[in-house]
Amino acid sequence: MKKQILFFVLIMIVAIGYAQNMHVTDYLPLTNPRLCQPRVSPDGVLLNAGPVLPGQKILDATVIGNTWYDTQTYNSGNLMNRLYEHADGTIGATWMLRGATGVPDRGTAYNFYNGTTWTGAVPHLGNDPNNGFPSYAPWGPTGEVIAHYQYLTGEGPIKILRREIKGQGDWLESVLDPPDGNYSIVWHSMITSGENHEFIHLLAFVYDDPYQGQEDALLYYRSSDGGVSWEINGEIIEGLGSGFFLAISSLKYSWAQPVGNTIAFTYGFDYFDGLVFKSTDNGDSWEKIVVYESPYTPFNIPDLTPVYGSGDGTSAIALDSQGMAHVVFSRMLWFHDIVSGSGWYYYPTSTEGLIYWNETMPMLDSTIVSSYTLEFLEAGGNLIGWLIGDTASLEIPGDQPSYGVGLTSMPQIGIDAEDNLFVAYSALAPDYFSGQYYFRHIFCNASFDGGTTWNGIKDMTEGIVFLYSECVFPAVSPVVDDKVHIIFQEDFTPGTGSGEEAYINHMNFPKAYFVGIPGVTEPSGFVVSQNYPNPATQSTQFEIRMEKTATVSVSILNIVGKTLKRMELGRMNSGTQVISLDLSGLTKGMYTYCVEVDGERITRKMMVQ
Repeated sequence: MKKQILFFVLIMIVAIGYAQNMHVTDYLPLTNPRLCQPRVSPDGVLLNAGPVLPGQKILDATVIGNTWYDTQTYNSGNLMNRLYEHADGTIGATWMLRGATGVPDRGTAYNFYNGTTWTGAVPHLGNDPNNGFPSYAPWGPTGEVIAHYQYLTGEGPIKILRREIKGQGDWLESVLDPPDGNYSIVWHSMITSGENHEFIHLLAFVYDDPYQGQEDALLYYRSSDGGVSWEINGEIIEGLGSGFFLAISSLKYSWAQPVGNTIAFTYGFDYFDGLVFKSTDNGDSWEKIVVYESPYTPFNIPDLTPVYGSGDGTSAIALDSQGMAHVVFSRMLWFHDIVSGSGWYYYPTSTEGLIYWNETMPMLDSTIVSSYTLEFLEAGGNLIGWLIGDTASLEIPGDQPSYGVGLTSMPQIGIDAEDNLFVAYSALAPDYFSGQYYFRHIFCNASFDGGTTWNGIKDMTEGIVFLYSECVFPAVSPVVDDKVHIIFQEDFTPGTGSGEEAYINHMNFPKAYFVGIPGVTEPSGFVVSQNYPNPATQSTQFEIRMEKTATVSVSILNIVGKTLKRMELGRMNSGTQVISLDLSGLTKGMYTYCVEVDGERITRKMMVQ
């Protein structure tokens, strides 16, 4: 269905306020706490929608698909990897889709960008009904892989779909069955690692019956043959078992894009601890890192607690070129009360604050995250997101649809070869009001110095074309090359369960535009990929794509800028070329390779090990 054109009378009578770069904690009193309801089924749908608006808009983003199932992830849950830009500039994207009348049934939708255009949405991959929650990654030298689950009580598996050439050919399917017993595995998250993305790593939530002393558990799997077999099969990682948690919270885990043999994921960031689990040997052993320490554990919760600051359950993680973890999570206020209530309560319509942390920073606690202010986070360099817009007289409705998260939430991280960080998230937009509820928009922030400083918040969906749009569930390509790629869901009713058509939009921005700063653009006539493998030993390679025939040279420099090797490649034709680099004689450490095309340069970092 084509979108309706925004009524001109609405354009004339609505004024958009100017965004103010300040946080608004003072305008967010602790009112209307909500009971934190546990998820009772992996196929539930949130029902907290506002009215359908008569005025819709004309998009200036690319619509790559649609859906009548507008719950891309559940309450306070992370969005698994849905978008990836490959080294050759092609892009794979997935999302949850259901047709207007239930045909096709809920399932995994897919679209592919071939470097020139999106080739067309496939509404339902596989042959199973009622599947979904897809996770997407590159696989093999030129392929791709998608994992999704099919929920069947007591026996539901995860299906692995793969093909050797991305964007074309038939999908091959493998089945990952749950453990023996009355179990299903659902709400998984997947990444791939290795020189050719040959290793599949998967976290899956075991469901239906208690498992190894936990009401629900989180299992780790690793495969080196596309999911046909699993050399690590359903392992509970130390620090996540029954000695630490009575039950694992669904969708509270998020993978980083691997760097060499280093893989990592977040867990928690809700009313208990916020953790990073990191492996430097591709999943054979794990280190637990405490990012945020809660004042309570599952084993020492008093009947009544004070209100304290923690996370809302959403988090994202990236690994830089040195394998250091960078984490973003959303702030939430909690208290536990079984004296006069039913358990955990939280303040989704009163809490803002997007929190950043890396491994050079001290551990966070509830004092720093703070129940009433953001000053401690700001002083520590941890505050990177808050409400912007006309907040001076902001009064948020008590029943404002919340998605079970804070006012600044659903974070995603991309990182480029220079360790520049790009964070996107969905937040309440005080300048955009439906007449009953405020809309959410997609915002971003970025750091060009490894997280030391941040360039400032930008509303990526501001302006008249997003006047009546609810923009949520952003997904960012974890690998950033020349542009930052984002997909997000858009409809015209705050909240979920409205029954109306929603759209999956793709946006991309040059890195300089994304952060709103001048002077960071790279030459436009050619593109240089990140080298692979990286880290490398004796040799590595990268791709260069040129718009026209030009003279090309490549230099390898050390960290102080001294040229160690140089190749004069002469005149090269337009199109994509693969360049090999001889690394023999180089000691372990960080280097850069500089590609010069007709006098213009692009530089990338690489590691030699």
